[in-house]
Amino acid sequence: MLRRGLLGLVATLLGGAIAGGLGLLGALFAKATSRWPARHAARFTALCRLDALQDGAPLETSFSFDRVEGWYRERVKRLVYVMKDAQGAPVVLSRSCTHLGCPVRWKPKTTTFDCACHGGKFDAEGAPIAGPPKSPLRRLNARIAGEMVEVEET
Repeated sequence: MLRRGLLGLVATLLGGAIAGGLGLLGALFAKATSRWPARHAARFTALCRLDALQDGAPLETSFSFDRVEGWYRERVKRLVYVMKDAQGAPVVLSRSCTHLGCPVRWKPKTTTFDCACHGGKFDAEGAPIAGPPKSPLRRLNARIAGEMVEVEET
Protein backbone atom coordinates (compact mmCIF):
# COMPACT_ATOMS: atom_id res chain seq x y z
CA MET A 1 0.00 0.00 0.00
CA LEU A 2 2.91 2.36 0.66
CA ARG A 3 4.19 2.05 -2.91
CA ARG A 4 0.71 2.71 -4.38
CA GLY A 5 0.28 5.77 -2.20
CA LEU A 6 3.67 7.09 -3.21
CA LEU A 7 2.92 6.56 -6.93
CA GLY A 8 -0.44 8.32 -6.52
CA LEU A 9 1.22 11.26 -4.77
CA VAL A 10 3.90 11.54 -7.50
CA ALA A 11 1.24 11.37 -10.25
CA THR A 12 -0.83 14.07 -8.51
CA LEU A 13 2.18 16.36 -8.06
CA LEU A 14 3.30 15.83 -11.65
CA GLY A 15 -0.21 16.56 -12.98
CA GLY A 16 -0.43 19.70 -10.85
CA ALA A 17 2.96 20.91 -12.09
CA ILE A 18 1.93 20.35 -15.72
CA ALA A 19 -1.42 22.14 -15.20
CA GLY A 20 0.29 25.05 -13.42
CA GLY A 21 2.91 25.35 -16.17
CA LEU A 22 0.24 25.39 -18.88
CA GLY A 23 -1.72 28.00 -16.93
CA LEU A 24 1.38 30.18 -16.63
CA LEU A 25 2.08 29.87 -20.36
CA GLY A 26 -1.54 30.79 -21.13
CA ALA A 27 -1.35 33.86 -18.89
CA LEU A 28 1.92 35.00 -20.49
CA PHE A 29 0.44 34.54 -23.98
CA ALA A 30 -2.71 36.48 -23.03
CA LYS A 31 -0.64 39.33 -21.61
CA ALA A 32 1.63 39.48 -24.67
CA THR A 33 -1.26 39.56 -27.15
CA SER A 34 -3.74 41.63 -25.13
CA ARG A 35 -5.44 44.54 -26.91
CA TRP A 36 -5.91 46.41 -23.62
CA PRO A 37 -3.67 49.47 -23.45
CA ALA A 38 -0.68 49.10 -21.21
CA ARG A 39 -0.46 51.50 -18.30
CA HIS A 40 2.42 53.86 -18.79
CA ALA A 41 3.53 57.33 -17.89
CA ALA A 42 1.61 60.17 -19.51
CA ARG A 43 3.05 61.27 -22.85
CA PHE A 44 2.69 64.86 -23.99
CA THR A 45 2.75 66.32 -27.51
CA ALA A 46 3.57 69.91 -28.48
CA LEU A 47 0.39 71.70 -29.51
CA CYS A 48 1.20 75.39 -30.14
CA ARG A 49 3.39 78.25 -28.98
CA LEU A 50 2.23 79.99 -25.82
CA ASP A 51 2.40 83.40 -27.49
CA ALA A 52 -0.06 82.20 -30.18
CA LEU A 53 -2.87 82.22 -27.59
CA GLN A 54 -4.90 85.43 -27.47
CA ASP A 55 -7.08 86.49 -24.55
CA GLY A 56 -10.74 85.66 -25.09
CA ALA A 57 -10.32 83.78 -28.37
CA PRO A 58 -9.64 80.05 -28.56
CA LEU A 59 -7.12 78.77 -31.09
CA GLU A 60 -8.47 76.02 -33.36
CA THR A 61 -5.80 73.36 -33.88
CA SER A 62 -5.13 69.63 -33.89
CA PHE A 63 -2.50 67.09 -32.89
CA SER A 64 -1.70 63.51 -33.86
CA PHE A 65 -0.04 60.60 -32.11
CA ASP A 66 0.50 56.86 -32.54
CA ARG A 67 -1.57 54.61 -30.28
CA VAL A 68 -0.45 51.00 -29.75
CA GLU A 69 -2.73 48.39 -28.23
CA GLY A 70 -1.13 44.94 -28.33
CA TRP A 71 -0.39 44.29 -31.99
CA TYR A 72 -2.81 46.97 -33.19
CA ARG A 73 -1.30 50.33 -34.15
CA GLU A 74 -3.13 53.41 -35.36
CA ARG A 75 -2.50 57.09 -35.99
CA VAL A 76 -4.95 59.15 -33.92
CA LYS A 77 -5.83 62.76 -34.73
CA ARG A 78 -7.54 64.98 -32.15
CA LEU A 79 -9.22 68.29 -33.03
CA VAL A 80 -9.07 70.79 -30.16
CA TYR A 81 -9.47 74.40 -29.07
CA VAL A 82 -6.69 75.95 -26.97
CA MET A 83 -7.12 79.07 -24.83
CA LYS A 84 -5.87 80.64 -21.62
CA ASP A 85 -7.83 80.63 -18.37
CA ALA A 86 -8.01 83.63 -15.98
CA GLN A 87 -4.62 82.72 -14.47
CA GLY A 88 -2.95 82.37 -17.88
CA ALA A 89 -2.77 78.56 -17.79
CA PRO A 90 -3.57 76.72 -21.02
CA VAL A 91 -6.98 75.06 -21.37
CA VAL A 92 -7.50 72.46 -24.10
CA LEU A 93 -11.07 71.51 -25.06
CA SER A 94 -12.18 68.85 -27.52
CA ARG A 95 -13.93 70.07 -30.67
CA SER A 96 -16.44 67.18 -30.47
CA CYS A 97 -19.91 67.75 -29.03
CA THR A 98 -20.67 65.53 -26.04
CA HIS A 99 -24.14 64.75 -27.39
CA LEU A 100 -23.30 62.73 -30.52
CA GLY A 101 -19.74 63.75 -31.40
CA CYS A 102 -20.50 66.38 -34.06
CA PRO A 103 -17.89 69.15 -34.48
CA VAL A 104 -18.40 72.35 -32.50
CA ARG A 105 -17.44 75.80 -33.78
CA TRP A 106 -16.43 78.91 -31.85
CA LYS A 107 -18.75 81.86 -32.41
CA PRO A 108 -16.94 85.07 -31.36
CA LYS A 109 -20.09 87.25 -31.48
CA THR A 110 -21.88 85.14 -28.86
CA THR A 111 -18.68 83.81 -27.22
CA THR A 112 -20.07 80.26 -27.39
CA PHE A 113 -19.15 76.95 -28.95
CA ASP A 114 -22.06 75.91 -31.22
CA CYS A 115 -22.91 72.45 -32.51
CA ALA A 116 -24.69 72.62 -35.86
CA CYS A 117 -26.10 69.07 -35.69
CA HIS A 118 -28.69 69.42 -32.92
CA GLY A 119 -28.41 73.01 -31.71
CA GLY A 120 -26.13 72.40 -28.75
CA LYS A 121 -24.37 75.41 -27.23
CA PHE A 122 -21.47 75.55 -24.79
CA ASP A 123 -20.14 78.60 -22.95
CA ALA A 124 -16.53 79.78 -23.23
CA GLU A 125 -15.50 77.30 -20.50
CA GLY A 126 -17.09 74.37 -22.36
CA ALA A 127 -20.14 73.96 -20.08
CA PRO A 128 -23.45 73.16 -21.84
CA ILE A 129 -25.94 76.05 -21.90
CA ALA A 130 -28.51 74.98 -24.53
CA GLY A 131 -29.66 72.01 -26.57
CA PRO A 132 -29.35 68.29 -25.90
CA PRO A 133 -25.76 68.06 -24.53
CA LYS A 134 -25.77 67.36 -20.79
CA SER A 135 -22.03 67.19 -20.14
CA PRO A 136 -19.29 69.76 -20.84
CA LEU A 137 -16.79 69.59 -23.66
CA ARG A 138 -13.99 67.17 -22.84
CA ARG A 139 -11.01 68.91 -21.23
CA LEU A 140 -7.59 67.45 -22.00
CA ASN A 141 -4.60 67.68 -19.66
CA ALA A 142 -2.23 70.43 -20.76
CA ARG A 143 0.98 71.96 -19.49
CA ILE A 144 3.50 74.64 -20.41
CA ALA A 145 6.96 73.45 -21.42
CA GLY A 146 9.20 76.42 -22.14
CA GLU A 147 7.45 78.47 -24.83
CA MET A 148 5.20 75.59 -25.94
CA VAL A 149 1.80 74.33 -24.82
CA GLU A 150 1.80 70.54 -24.59
CA VAL A 151 -1.24 68.25 -24.38
CA GLU A 152 -1.46 64.70 -23.04
CA GLU A 153 -1.89 62.00 -25.68
CA THR A 154 -5.27 60.43 -24.90
